[in-house]
Amino acid sequence: MIVHKNEKCYEKLQKRQGEITRTLEHVQKERRTVEENKKWIGKAAYQSRCHLLDRLADWYLKETTIIQEALMRIREGRYGICVGCREPIEPQRLETAPEAAFCAQCQKLRESVIQRVA
Repeated sequence: MIVHKNEKCYEKLQKRQGEITRTLEHVQKERRTVEENKKWIGKAAYQSRCHLLDRLADWYLKETTIIQEALMRIREGRYGICVGCREPIEPQRLETAPEAAFCAQCQKLRESVIQRVA
């Protein structure tokens, strides 16, 4: 069940998921084309192109997972609540990033911890 106030975000997320699906199909098609035509491409160019396409596919798959998690939060009635501090996520943040699982403060904290670890 979708809570009415989250309907717009739900639709936005579904639309983005459709865009990603189409883009992934294109990336996978391009990867197959590169594989089929590797003899006319220099080895370095071939490897570079494959690496780029693989990274793009990974990035879009990760985004798909994030979107699916946001859609699940909407269906379960947990959408808009920060998974870190359990406080409401800023409405303007959800407007620009409907997949957001963290409030701005918790997201900053996560990013600073990740930077220190990396």
